[in-house]
Amino acid sequence: MLKSLWPFKTHTPATKKIFVHAGTHKTGTSFFQHFAYSNRNQLRQAGILYPSTGLGIKTNHNRYAHRVLGIDIAAGKQNRFPSIVEELNKDTSLDTALVSYEGFCHPETIRNIYDVRRDFDSVDLHVILVFRPHIDFAISLYRELCQQVSFRGSLYNLLHPQSPRSHYWGQCLEYRTILENWRRIVGKNNIHALAFGKIRHDISGSLMSVVGHNDPIELPDNLTRNHTLSAPFAALMRLVNRQELSSKTRHKIASEVAAVDMKFPEFSRYCEISQDWAHELEHQFARDRRALKTYGLEPTEDLMIGQNWRWGTDTNLAPAIADAHQAMTEHLKNIDDKTLLKVATTAAKELS
Repeated sequence: MLKSLWPFKTHTPATKKIFVHAGTHKTGTSFFQHFAYSNRNQLRQAGILYPSTGLGIKTNHNRYAHRVLGIDIAAGKQNRFPSIVEELNKDTSLDTALVSYEGFCHPETIRNIYDVRRDFDSVDLHVILVFRPHIDFAISLYRELCQQVSFRGSLYNLLHPQSPRSHYWGQCLEYRTILENWRRIVGKNNIHALAFGKIRHDISGSLMSVVGHNDPIELPDNLTRNHTLSAPFAALMRLVNRQELSSKTRHKIASEVAAVDMKFPEFSRYCEISQDWAHELEHQFARDRRALKTYGLEPTEDLMIGQNWRWGTDTNLAPAIADAHQAMTEHLKNIDDKTLLKVATTAAKELS
């Protein structure tokens, strides 16, 4: 737990603001980052800086986010926040900066930001956090982890933080800890906590309104939207992830898996857990819901699944996983890179 030193500023309150949009994961972050990046010139004319400093890896998923900035902060390496603060303060036409990367919601990364908090003495620092019901979030996060990183655990591992495999990612479900750590940096009044269910139909407008920009901005063409794998294909990627693969190979096959998955909308009826079990698991996050209530969110309406179950009702995944594997194998036979077919064939051994 961080030792509170708030308030730590002793000078005249800053007039310029920096908003850190910290996610959380699976709340439209890639969509919003693409939106902000594509409109950075228009935003700058309105006095809002979406800095190029710290922008990330050039893949569809990451190129628009301040991922390099976040990864370096998390690793205790180069801190690029001072250069962003300097750029904001030097330009008299700017009054606000916006940084967006979902990694800033992780407790370990927030603690590293706390260590460099004095870099923000000359500005007014705010954080934007978007939350969705824990189980809803966990299912979506699990399926993305199976696709985006070499996550080998199960949804059960993720929902039970005592599992060593889920230690890092399980902390993303600790909403109260995320809030407490950010509060020690920016104070409660500078935390903007939003419910994903309320803003999902206008993510860009809702977040820009918090930043202070309420004028309409056109959405760019071909906005980045991450495909959430179905339960059978996520399970298939878990089997792939058990192999020792290079990042390049794993990313290639993950891309092909997502492409095949989109051809099978009928797989949406499958889920790793039942709705009844999900409702039982929700009880373990009651403390987090009580904490978020003090930030204006309604626990029952905003932070519980309730009747808004959208994950499917069939939990008998085995036949569907076999069908998914067959479809993926047939697809990979037509791909030039035969390494991917070998990976899929090896994964089939796990099925048997």
